Amino acid sequence: MRSDLTSQLRRKQLSKHYRRIINRALHCEMNCKFASKLLLFACLIGWSGMDADVRSQTAEQAKPQVVFASAPKLIAATLKLADGSNSAVRVQATLNIVKANEDDSLTGTLVYRLADESRQKISQTAKRNLAEIPISITQKDLTVNFRHGTSCPLIRLQIPENDAEIGNAKLHVDSVTLDIHEAPDQINQLFCSWTRQINAKRQRLGIIAAINRLITVEEDVENKPAKP
Repeated sequence: MRSDLTSQLRRKQLSKHYRRIINRALHCEMNCKFASKLLLFACLIGWSGMDADVRSQTAEQAKPQVVFASAPKLIAATLKLADGSNSAVRVQATLNIVKANEDDSLTGTLVYRLADESRQKISQTAKRNLAEIPISITQKDLTVNFRHGTSCPLIRLQIPENDAEIGNAKLHVDSVTLDIHEAPDQINQLFCSWTRQINAKRQRLGIIAAINRLITVEEDVENKPAKP
């Protein structure tokens, strides 16, 4: 009788012990599942943030740059020919802006386009075929300043006196002004802000840096020959 009671008691104790083990196992499994889900959620958030950063960087890298130049302008020049004679000519001048400088100057490439009449004069005096005479010539790394007090809607650039070689001839240009017209484009508005800050004697380094981030250099156009 006593042994039966003892056996029943042991079975109850073992049953309670097994139930505790099973409950602990289930609890551990639930905790593991919760931890796994939590870890997965954290990974997804991290990946989403990383993906957003990558998209942002890609968008920034893909941001289109602009080739920025002054408006083309017909200017007077002197063509000094190989035979010692001079001839007055008109050429179309454009300044391709390469860099905005912290001293409020610009670095650019000055491009002159020659009219057929000027090219024919050079061809005759140099005794070269017309096709060998370039349709455009350039002056690289030219430093240009804003005209004093200039501002939008018409920004004036002061181009220094300069000479350009064309075969056996030389093109001489006195100091002239080229223009940047106000426009709604971002780069134009930055130039308007730049000149406004200069005139007000206020800080403009941030504007200069923003201009340089937008500017890209145009394909080299130096001494392009005419097509035969």
